[in-house]
Amino acid sequence: MWGKNVVRDDTTFGSSARRVAPHAAAPAMIVLLSAIVSSMAVTAVPAWTQTLKQWKCTVRPDVAWDEQITGCTNAIKSGKLGGKDLAVAFAIRGSAHRAGGELKRAVQDYDQAAKLNPNDADVFFRRGIAHGMLGDADRAIDDFNQAIKLAPDHVGALYSRGLTYSNKGQWERAIKDYDQAIKLSPNNVMAITNRGNAYLALKQYDRAIADYDQAIELDPSEAIPLNNRGDAYYQIGQADRAMDDFNAAIKLDPNYTDALNNRGLAYVGRGAYDLAIKDFDQVLKLNPNDADAIRNRADALGKKSK
Repeated sequence: MWGKNVVRDDTTFGSSARRVAPHAAAPAMIVLLSAIVSSMAVTAVPAWTQTLKQWKCTVRPDVAWDEQITGCTNAIKSGKLGGKDLAVAFAIRGSAHRAGGELKRAVQDYDQAAKLNPNDADVFFRRGIAHGMLGDADRAIDDFNQAIKLAPDHVGALYSRGLTYSNKGQWERAIKDYDQAIKLSPNNVMAITNRGNAYLALKQYDRAIADYDQAIELDPSEAIPLNNRGDAYYQIGQADRAMDDFNAAIKLDPNYTDALNNRGLAYVGRGAYDLAIKDFDQVLKLNPNDADAIRNRADALGKKSK
């Protein structure tokens, strides 16, 4: 069982970051940056002009992304924009492309925005997110570095760089970035949870649990820190407390496959094989290709038959 890095987004930044189940051999990769669409990439939006609003080039979620792409394209081609305004139009179209999964097009638009306005930290931050989603962690870090150089208090870039370092297994560097992000944004539940995951990877269990406790206190409706705290408790041999957390996480989100997998493995540890198999079956109902559940179910069936 291993607490995995988690991410949130106002649009598609979901809670599906996978966690390795109990007895995992190593922390391995936590969550691929291809899953990242940072909420901060949406909220850290440069000011746009009234002209861009009229074109529906706004990066607002209440305007369909395809409409924004069309609107921004019309604005870019109009010849009425220049300098920073044109950079904003490219940046917004890039974000719309990214939201629609057109990541390479997003990077191309961010490239244009960066050329037009090389002092805009948000452009480098957004491009870093896109590079991360494409699986290019090194380029992502380069962009986050530049964003932080331009804006040292850029919470989104600090958090995202920390997450990228975590994915590379560079836990101490990740913690430093999470520390700074949390200092600037003390109620950032995901940053606190991810710092807990980094501590858990370093086997600093007390610090990990303290972070999960804080995250749960800040947002009792969030299932992820509950599941991850359960991971931590399980690793230090507190199986009952782990089970309580897995149950609580599943109560909040009955389709939370990671918590179901973890609870199933906790049941296996108790010898409650039928209950374990039931949890693994539920995971496979939700995701028939879940490798953890397939392996864990086979293991539970084998132990039950002995």
